Amino acid sequence: MNPQRAGRLGKALIYASKTLLGALICWYGLLFLGVANPIWAVITVMIVSDPDVTTTLNLAEARAINTAVGCAVGLVTMLLFGYSPEASLFAAAFTVFVIMLIDRYPANWRLAPATVIILMDAGRLATSHREEITYALLRLIEIAVGCAVAIALAGLYTYLAKRKKHEPEAT
Repeated sequence: MNPQRAGRLGKALIYASKTLLGALICWYGLLFLGVANPIWAVITVMIVSDPDVTTTLNLAEARAINTAVGCAVGLVTMLLFGYSPEASLFAAAFTVFVIMLIDRYPANWRLAPATVIILMDAGRLATSHREEITYALLRLIEIAVGCAVAIALAGLYTYLAKRKKHEPEAT
């Protein structure tokens, strides 16, 4: 195998293991804490993870900003109008409108209106207005956990890679 292909294979295996480990930590950690279906934490790990720690931090920052915007719009909409598919769609469209007016909005801006839908869709399962908000906040927590796990693993893997690079080779 040529060195370039071997390098790509090694990087792919490391990235795949980091993504799998992050997904497992989120899934089973949140299940242990009582979250019935922690899919949004796992999806966030997949969105935010990258082989490069700097890129992971940039993606996590963009995800955090987009999540904050999406959650703000989604929660305000839910507080004012409650959950309905129509309210979700109008809130997402409003989010796109606002984002397009902002110069230098972060990359992956499409996550903000998607977050509105993700957040507000939680209200579909609710039986009361209070429960709508509770479900929405739970999804927000899942996204935050996914970001934190992805950043922590990026830092750990980078530390281990630097440490391995500086170890003396056995002769």
